[in-house]
Amino acid sequence: MRWLLPALIVPMLIAGACRGDSEQAPLTQAQDVVTESSVEGRALASFETTENDSAVGKLAPIATGLDLLTNELVRVAPQGRPLVVAFFAHWCPHCQTEVAALTEWLLANQLPSNVDLIAISTFEAPERGNHPPARWLKDEGWKHPVIADSSSLALSDAFGAMSVPYFVFIEADGTVAFRISGNLGPRELSAAMKRLAGTAI
Repeated sequence: MRWLLPALIVPMLIAGACRGDSEQAPLTQAQDVVTESSVEGRALASFETTENDSAVGKLAPIATGLDLLTNELVRVAPQGRPLVVAFFAHWCPHCQTEVAALTEWLLANQLPSNVDLIAISTFEAPERGNHPPARWLKDEGWKHPVIADSSSLALSDAFGAMSVPYFVFIEADGTVAFRISGNLGPRELSAAMKRLAGTAI
C-alpha cells in the first residue's frame, strides 16, 4: 500500500490520457539482430487503477529496441538502479503537453544518478499528425532514450498500457513498484521519483 497515490490525484491523472487501440498480441523473444523492438518475459495485467494494482511486486517484462534519437541499442530493464518507463503517442495532445513540460523541467532539474528514464513511443498512427515521433521528440529537446513500440504493439501490451501518457516505475530488482496513467507533470513526477528511489529531483 505504500505505493498508492492519494485518491484525489488518480481520477485527475486518468482523465488526462489518450486511449490506444490495440489487440492483445503474444510476447516475442528479443532477437540478437534488432530490426524492430521486441519484448521478453511475462506480460503485466492491463493497467486500470493504482488501487490494488495486480502488477505491483511482479517482474516487469524486458524490452529491446533502437533509440529513435541515437540509433543505439536500448535494453528497457533496470541496470542496478530503479527505472521509469514512460509511454507516449505522437498524436496524443496529453502526451504532447507532458513531453514539453517534462523536457523543459528535466533540462533544469537532472534526474538523480540512481534513477533511469526510458520512453517508449507507442500507438503510432502517421495519419493522426505530429509524425514521425523521432522528429517530434528531437524538436522538443527530449534527451533520454526512446524506442518505438513494435508494429503489433507488443511493448504497450506487455507493460499493460491502455492509454497514454503512461508510466511504469520499476525497482532496481526488476519488480514493478507502481504504475500511473495520465499527465503527471513535474511535481507529480518528482513525488513519484522520491517514492521509487527515496530521492526527489
